[in-house]
Formats: sequence, C-alpha cells, structure tokens
Amino acid sequence: MSKKCLGLIVGCILLVGCATGVDNVKLYQPLEYEPQQKSVVYASASEYKPVEGNKILLALRRVSDSRPDISVIGVKKNTYGMPMGKVDVEKGKVFIDLFTQNLVEVLNRAGFEVIEPQKYKILPEEKKQEAKLLLDADVRTFWVEFMPGFWAVSADSNVIFEIHLFNAETNQEIWSETFRGKGHVPGLAIDRKGFEQSINMAYSEAMKSFYKVISDENFRQNILK
Repeated sequence: MSKKCLGLIVGCILLVGCATGVDNVKLYQPLEYEPQQKSVVYASASEYKPVEGNKILLALRRVSDSRPDISVIGVKKNTYGMPMGKVDVEKGKVFIDLFTQNLVEVLNRAGFEVIEPQKYKILPEEKKQEAKLLLDADVRTFWVEFMPGFWAVSADSNVIFEIHLFNAETNQEIWSETFRGKGHVPGLAIDRKGFEQSINMAYSEAMKSFYKVISDENFRQNILK
C-alpha cells in the first residue's frame, strides 16, 4: 500500500473519529473571553468595566429558549452532511441556566440591579412595583457545527438572542433589539477545544454587543424617560 493511500485512510479514520460521540464544552463569561490559539485569555478589563453610579432596578422577567433543538448546542457531520455526533455544554450543566447566569452578570456590570426570574415570580406585587424596568430575553440560535471538507474541516457557530425592555409601571415595550455573533475555527482536524473556541467566539461577540448598548449612558437615560 502506498504512503498516499495510507495517508488518506488515516485521514478518513480521524474525520470519522472526530465526528462521533458527544463533545462537552465550557461556556466562559462572555465579557472576559478572548480566543487565542484555542486557549482562553481575558479581555481588557477597562473595556468592560462595571458602570459606576446608581444602579437601575431591573426585573429579569423571562428567559425563553426558542431554539429548534434545545437538547444540545451543536452537531458533528460527516463528509456527506450526515449527523454523526453532538456538541453540548458541560455535563451536569443546563444551557438556559448558564445563559441566564451570564445575562445577569452582564446586566450587573452594565449598571443594573437585577431581580432574577425565580425571585421575581414569588415577589409580592408591592415589591414587583419597585422595579423600573422589565426584561424578557429569547434565545433564537446557539449552535456550533463540525463541517468536514476534502482537505480541511472547520467549526462554525452562530448565536442569536433577542432582548425586550418594558416599562415596569405600564408594561409597555420601550425597546428591543436582536444581538448576533459568529465563530469560525478552521484546521486539519477539529477537537473539543475547536468547538469550544468557536461557540465562545460567537457567544462573546453577541454579549459584548449587548453590553455596549445597555451600558451607554445616553441609552440608560432614554429608557428611563
């Protein structure tokens, strides 16, 4: 058997091996994540530092998960596009709980005092009325795919979520926006670290965009008018 044929066989075995089973990946705090050669470094602290001054009391009323498949966060495919494996968050973790936790952290850093959903549900009405704003979040896409090619493969990710803000007193919507992020990690082979980097790139991009909007002083003043 020639070396060329042997190389092709080994390459096929590697591709099939990479595409089977479940890869569990860690979701990092999105404001602090920066990819660097498949390892994690931290973003500039000054760029995403906590907003100083009086906190705006906000109730995180609802976090919805509208993804077509909420059981996993990704899929691994063979050369013919057939699913052969899955990508999911760390074992013992629930995606929507992690997303909610990160959303609360971003809001806190942006100058809001957050009442979390479970606490808001059981608050008496007089306490609910202390909140200035209500926030609903809806996750539309949170997905990473293993995309084989003839000479190379890649892990491509998309993250999309919607934010809706309401005046707490009138329950009227006062602002909404969709935030998006993309990740792309190419290589001769993709392992768990590749999936992890790709999805965190997309997640970080979307959450950083959200932070930049809601931490802006002009925005904060306008939503309280």
